[in-house]
Amino acid sequence: PGCFGDLIMSWILFSLLLASASIVATIPVPTVDQLKWSEWELGAIIHFNMATYIAGDGCSFSASSVPSQSLFNPTKINTDQWAQAFQAFGARYAVLVAKHNCGFTLWPSNVTIPGSNIPYNYTVHQSPSPSPDVIRAFVDSCHKANISPGFYYSVVTNFFLNVQSGKKVSGPLKPGMVNVSIDQYYEVALGQLMELWTQYGQLGEVWFDGGYQADIKANLTAMLAKAQPHATAFNGYGLSPNCIRWIGTEAGRAPDPNWSTGTGGGGDPNSTVWCPAECDTTLQDNDHWFYSATEGIRSLEELIDVYHNTVGHNGNLLLDFTPDKRSEER
Repeated sequence: PGCFGDLIMSWILFSLLLASASIVATIPVPTVDQLKWSEWELGAIIHFNMATYIAGDGCSFSASSVPSQSLFNPTKINTDQWAQAFQAFGARYAVLVAKHNCGFTLWPSNVTIPGSNIPYNYTVHQSPSPSPDVIRAFVDSCHKANISPGFYYSVVTNFFLNVQSGKKVSGPLKPGMVNVSIDQYYEVALGQLMELWTQYGQLGEVWFDGGYQADIKANLTAMLAKAQPHATAFNGYGLSPNCIRWIGTEAGRAPDPNWSTGTGGGGDPNSTVWCPAECDTTLQDNDHWFYSATEGIRSLEELIDVYHNTVGHNGNLLLDFTPDKRSEER
């Protein structure tokens, strides 16, 4: 009987250990890089690209043609002044829009159109910009200011290559567009991301605005793991263990409660995925992201309220900065 009792007790203890191990395995915990990112609390996102020099807030597919490279014509590239503005705000990291929906890149991309010798010639290199590589200037200024740099790259839309929301747009090409297949487009996008992720050092964050196409998910996952294993990835759930999620609004308000677990909106207290929230919002009025001479700046009172409703609600605040056509931050 004694031996039988010992056997029962051993089985009970063994079952409890298995149950405990199962519970521990499902408890979500942050990666070291996610924890560091959360501790930063404040970041800057910089909208300075071709859309700075055209009407509206980016390239629209209703436009009659691709904006000419000659329009990108700042008097100088003063990224040190940008970094001073980030510091004054208290930002610990900064994300530059390296390529927005127009397709114009702020670095001299060496990618060519697959299957041809046609260069991707919609870059700062073909513009009258006084800086041949705005990305390099930005990264250098961030490092001098002890700010972690990052890049926004619109994977799903490129007006120059006639791709919108991950699909080729039907109909005749507009002046300035280059005709590519969707597979050629994927190769261009992956090639340019590899340039950004390998040529400018360690990044604090990479941004996938609007997500990414399922067809290239495996490629993106492998590239991130190899080139930027320590970068957090906005909209990066499924791509990186360092995922962070969109809060679901650009108003500068997070819900309360706002959980660090879950993959959307205010999170989910029962989720097994650690994916903290980032709250991006504009400094200009009326949700305007690129510089506009007609839009004002939100009041200090409103921005204090934004801080309390983002950082105060367990999210990081990513505030937009909008250098003007001279490349000066207001």
